[in-house]
Amino acid sequence: MNRTAAKVILALLVLVVVGGGIWLIATRGGKRGLSGVIDTLTGAPPPGTEKITVSLYFPGPGEYLIPERRVLDVTPDTKDRIRKIVQGVLDGPQQGDLGRSFPEGVTVGGVLLGADGTVYVDLRSETLADPPSSGSLAEMQRVFSLVDSIALNVEQVSRVALLWNGVQRESFGGHLDTSRPFTADRSLLAP
Repeated sequence: MNRTAAKVILALLVLVVVGGGIWLIATRGGKRGLSGVIDTLTGAPPPGTEKITVSLYFPGPGEYLIPERRVLDVTPDTKDRIRKIVQGVLDGPQQGDLGRSFPEGVTVGGVLLGADGTVYVDLRSETLADPPSSGSLAEMQRVFSLVDSIALNVEQVSRVALLWNGVQRESFGGHLDTSRPFTADRSLLAP
C-alpha cells in the first residue's frame, strides 16, 4: 500500500469516528439532539436559552465589593438564572485584581424560590463541614457577594437565605447572623 492510499484511508477513518461521535451525541445526548451539538460547536446558546449580562460582585482591594460583568446562557426559569449567578460567583472572578468569595470546591446544592421572593441557596462542600472561618469583613464580603449578585440581578428575588450543606447556619464565620434572609446591601459596593 502506498502512502497516498494510507492517508486517504486514515482520513476516512477519522471522518467515520467524528461522524459517529456526533451521531451518538445527537441520538443519545438527551433533549438537545443534533441542533445542540451544532449550537455547541458554533457558540450559539442552546435552544430555549438566552444570553443575559449580569454583574457579579467579588471582594476587591480594600473593603468593597467590585462588580464584574458576565454574559450567562439562561432559561426563562428564575431558579436557573439564580443557579447560574451563584455558580458564577463560586467559579470566582475573571479579573486578576479581585478575590474569590468562596474557596474552590464549594458548589450549588440547590435553589428554592418562595412565593414571597425569598430564595434559599444551599452551598455544598465535601471537604468543609462548616463555612470557612474568617474575619468580619471577609465574612460580610463572602455573604454579600452572593446576596447582592442574586438580589440585584433577579427582580423576582427580594431576600436571600444561605444554607451550608443543607443547614441554615447561625453564622458563616462567627460575625453575621445568617439564620435569617438578607436583602441586598449597596453600602458594600464600590462607589
